[in-house]
Amino acid sequence: MEIKEIKDNTLKQEITRKVLRDLPEWFGIEESTKEYIDKVVNYPFIAAHIKGEVAGFYSLREENKDTLDMYVLGVLKKYHNKGVGTKLQEYVNDYAKVKKYKYMMVITLAKKANNYEYSLTRKFYLKMGFVDFYQNDDIFDSHNPAQILIKEVI
Repeated sequence: MEIKEIKDNTLKQEITRKVLRDLPEWFGIEESTKEYIDKVVNYPFIAAHIKGEVAGFYSLREENKDTLDMYVLGVLKKYHNKGVGTKLQEYVNDYAKVKKYKYMMVITLAKKANNYEYSLTRKFYLKMGFVDFYQNDDIFDSHNPAQILIKEVI
């Protein structure tokens, strides 16, 4: 597996489009998916490749000088539970350390939404060392309660 930062904006969008379109259970709201595809050009972008094929990516956004946000990320379904997300997160952990961030954060669907796919997402973040920080019913919308998880950069 090769993990590297991608600088080319067209490639960032192509990778994002390919991965998010493969994950409609997570990225099924078309306007949100299009917004992610459009905005990844503005942020640092890390991609994993296996035998030359894109396997997954992270797009990162600076929330403030101390906090790095996991803006959008995904792993192709065929690579789920094969260590791709873990390797990407390990790379991002090192990236955050080098850039001198104190915290990493991610916003996802809260447990109370009772969504199976997002229960897997939260389980992944918890395994990666994130902890529940704040839950809010209005960040996304009233039908999609949000959960913010944080992780200290050490």
